[in-house]
Amino acid sequence: MEKIVTFSLFIISYAAIPCLGQIGGGDEAKTLITNLFASYSTMVRPNKDYSKPMNVDLDMILVGINGLDEVEGKLTTTGYLSVRWTDEYLTWNVGNVMQLNVPQHKIWKPDLTLKNGFTKLDTLGTDFILAQIMNNGLVWWQPFEVFESKCTIDITHFPFDQQTCDLVFVVWTYFIDDVNVTKGADGISTEDMEESAEWSIVSTSAKEDKEGTESKVTFTLTIQRSSVYYIFNIIIPVIFLGLLNVFTYVLPADSGEKMGYAMTVFLSFVVFLTIVSSELPKSSGSYFGYYLIVLLSFGVITVCVTALELRLHHSQRKVPGWIENVMRCACCCGCCEDNRINDSENTNLKKKKNVTWSDVTAFK
Repeated sequence: MEKIVTFSLFIISYAAIPCLGQIGGGDEAKTLITNLFASYSTMVRPNKDYSKPMNVDLDMILVGINGLDEVEGKLTTTGYLSVRWTDEYLTWNVGNVMQLNVPQHKIWKPDLTLKNGFTKLDTLGTDFILAQIMNNGLVWWQPFEVFESKCTIDITHFPFDQQTCDLVFVVWTYFIDDVNVTKGADGISTEDMEESAEWSIVSTSAKEDKEGTESKVTFTLTIQRSSVYYIFNIIIPVIFLGLLNVFTYVLPADSGEKMGYAMTVFLSFVVFLTIVSSELPKSSGSYFGYYLIVLLSFGVITVCVTALELRLHHSQRKVPGWIENVMRCACCCGCCEDNRINDSENTNLKKKKNVTWSDVTAFK
C-alpha cells in the first residue's frame, strides 16, 4: 500500500512539472543544488534507516527488436528502463523549485545490470542521461540501452516457431536486505515499439525473483517469426525440387541427360540444406531440416539407381535367365490385364529370343 501511495504522489508531482518549472529561477536552483550536494555521497545508500531495504521499482519500455541470432543464441533489443526509488538525502521544502535534473553519476543509484547479457558486464546508462529528482526525494532514472541477452533457441518448428527470451536485471552487489528490486505497474511497455520485419511480439510478462540473497526482475518476451520469406524462398522451391526428383525416372536412358539431370537436382538439395543449416543452431534440429535430409537421401538413391541403370543399359553381358523369365512374365501379365493394350515394345520383347540389358532398362 505504501508503494502505491508513493508512486501515485510521484505521478501527480511529475504531471505538475510544466507549471512548476516556471516558478523560481536559476539562482535558486543553483543554491539548492549546492546545499543538497555539499555533503552528499554516492557511495552511501540513501535511506536513513538501514534496517529497511531500499525499494526500487523497475519497468521496461521496449522500443524495438533488432534481431535474434539463432546460431549464437543472442537476442538484441532496444529500449530503456524506468527505475524509481526514494532518496531520503535529496529532499527539500524550501523555495519554489520542485524538480531537479542532474547527471546520473552525481547521485546514488542501484547497480542494476543485465545478468544474462551476451557481452561483458557493464553499467546501465551514460552521463548524458539525466535523473529527475522531485522535492520529496523521488528519483526517476531512465537508462537507454541496446540490450544483448542470451536466449535458448528452440527451432523444432522452424520457420513457424515461437521463441521465449528473458531479460534478467539484477542488483549485482547489494543483498536483498539492502536493495529490493520489484517490478513496476507496467512490466514491459510496447506502446513506443517499432515493428520488426522478421519478429512480432506474441506476449510479454514480468516477474520478481528472490533467490537467496539476490533480488532480480525478469522480463519475458514471446516472439513469433514471420515465415513468409522462408515459405517463398525455401519451402516452395524445396517442394518443387522434390517433384523434379521423381521425373528422373521418366527420362529414357538413351537421352544422355538422365545422369546430369539427377545430379543437378541432388546438388540443388545440398545447396538448400546448406542455406538452412547456416541459420540454425549447431546443436538443434528442426522438422524442416529432417525433411531436407529425407529428400537428400532420396536424391542419393536416385543418383545411385540412375548410375546403375545407365551401367546396365550399355552393358554387353548376357542377361541372366531368371531376369529374362521375369521380363517375359511381366509382358504377358501386362497384356492380359487389358486386351486393348497394344504395346509394340512389349510385343517385340516377347518375340525376342535373347533379351538384352537395353531391353531391361527400357521396359515400362
